Amino acid sequence: MMNAAWFQDPDHVSYCKEEDVLPRLARELGVSDLAQRVEAFRKEPSAEGQNIKGRRRTTIKLMIPNLTFSEPIDMGENVWIYMGDLCPAYCLYTPWETEEETK
Repeated sequence: MMNAAWFQDPDHVSYCKEEDVLPRLARELGVSDLAQRVEAFRKEPSAEGQNIKGRRRTTIKLMIPNLTFSEPIDMGENVWIYMGDLCPAYCLYTPWETEEETK
């Protein structure tokens, strides 16, 4: 059963930049428009999340833990990809811009 304590365990989470992980996951899971679906979910999130079916009987859940659970978790305001308790959850974050990047 999905609960906040599982997501708070650092052994269960992989913190990734979207551009680094989404192309690989899209290919492996058979969800060619994964990046677009993540962006659409980010714009219109829901507490229950969104299930996406891929190839070979795979299903992933897009979620924002701070909307799903009653207690906030670290980085829980970001979109996460959950694939079950036997796989790591992917926290998709956008790194903060540094002053050098903005110049």
